[in-house]
Amino acid sequence: MRLILRQEHVPRSLSMRFTYSIPKEHMQILKATYPDRSYYGGLDYECNHCGALFWYQERVVSQSSHRAKRIAYNLCCRGGKISLPPPKPFPPILQDLIRFDGGARSNSFMRLIRQYNSLFAFTSLGANIDRSINTGQGHYVFRINGVVHHRIGSLVTAPGQRPEFAQLYIYDTANELQNRLNIFYHTDDPGDVPDPVIVQELISMLDQFNPLVQQFRLARDKLLSPSAPEIAIKLIGSDHSQSDHYSLPTISELATLIIPGASCEVSKFDVIVQKHSGELCQLSPIHPALMSLQYPLLFPYGDVGFHTGIKLREVDDQPPGSCDEASMLEFYRYESHYRKDEPNPFTCCGRLSDQLAANAFSCIETSRLTYHALNQKKLRSETHQGISDAVVRGDSDGKDVGTKVILPSSFIGGRRYMVQNYHDSMAICRSYGPPQIFSTFTCNSKWPEIIEAIRFEAGQKPSDRSDMVTHVYHMKLDEYITSIKNGEAFGPIKAEDCRIPTH
Repeated sequence: MRLILRQEHVPRSLSMRFTYSIPKEHMQILKATYPDRSYYGGLDYECNHCGALFWYQERVVSQSSHRAKRIAYNLCCRGGKISLPPPKPFPPILQDLIRFDGGARSNSFMRLIRQYNSLFAFTSLGANIDRSINTGQGHYVFRINGVVHHRIGSLVTAPGQRPEFAQLYIYDTANELQNRLNIFYHTDDPGDVPDPVIVQELISMLDQFNPLVQQFRLARDKLLSPSAPEIAIKLIGSDHSQSDHYSLPTISELATLIIPGASCEVSKFDVIVQKHSGELCQLSPIHPALMSLQYPLLFPYGDVGFHTGIKLREVDDQPPGSCDEASMLEFYRYESHYRKDEPNPFTCCGRLSDQLAANAFSCIETSRLTYHALNQKKLRSETHQGISDAVVRGDSDGKDVGTKVILPSSFIGGRRYMVQNYHDSMAICRSYGPPQIFSTFTCNSKWPEIIEAIRFEAGQKPSDRSDMVTHVYHMKLDEYITSIKNGEAFGPIKAEDCRIPTH
């Protein structure tokens, strides 16, 4: 086969820059005839403990044996040490709406699923959302910067203020449908406004199945009574001091409590929603009802989220080890894996699942930062914040001297992490010379592995399953980096920095 490259006309001032255009049919022939092109097949392997789907290349090599037909995975449940209850099937109304192969009704719902969820959210999501990345040239991207806050207000609105979030479950419920739709009063495009019929059906569904909604409705009935008692709602959190919270609680334990004011004993993890309050209550990332309050459409039964005290299991009579509790990262990693015939809200709900994944990662980062802030003595941070160090640095302003939170170099993305890796790279360049090749690796959503992986849910597109795209991308990236280290891609290498992550 002969491949002719056509050189396009370029200006004389740019005569040293050449652009080559390869016909599309020639590219297809090249891909079909390339014998070493990687192809991993379909998503045909399951974890023996939790049933999560994987590719063969994602196995734990040290614990797997193809001859003995033993394939082990630990990215989902740590080899069976983590066991969480499977999610319940969605109520019938959501089963008809959360579909990618439905009619115009379900297509419109999936396109506006984030708007529908915001109509029923109990808490406000406070975050600096970067909207500049969405220019209309590609798929929607939900990117946040900084700290994410989950706040809940009082039960009753202040005079002259519009009801928001949880207050809509109590305020003027006779006109609840219109009160919720008024959130979109500034929208000019009728296609961006939720369907009133669907909103009314979702209101009835949450009244029937969601215990959190039922408690707020009960508080509404008490507030409408002639005596109108002074009440508050207590959102029970997790506490290590209570042994009954060491196991996964049931739905009845997650239900809120109506208390007379705030006179009862309150744990530091509990949240009290007052009848009248001028301040917003902040929910902790480890509150078990955090995600159910923020995403009532994904968790219509008020499911229990992450909380402290989730014990690890013993596998093959082996104890869990020094740490016998599941971390927040392990909890969300377990929930984010796809399993057959399970309605997973973390993967199968389009844009709202993407928002949930970004929100969960922000909670994980918040948990890590909190740990470093509370364990500064272990990091010997006093050596970085003394007056003598400030004098050596030349700080003449008093505001530059004081207590600071020092992040270790092991915290990915931190300043010390970036500076240390930069100096390591410069040390390699000083000894072996500057790099000669700058290589980038991008993902193609039309890779056959991705197309085959989303076949379990009819009607889905690669943009609907970011989890499958991520799995395939990392497998191919690992293969590409391995080929570079082995000298297959660009020849023998002289040095490498093993501490810089490849993902």
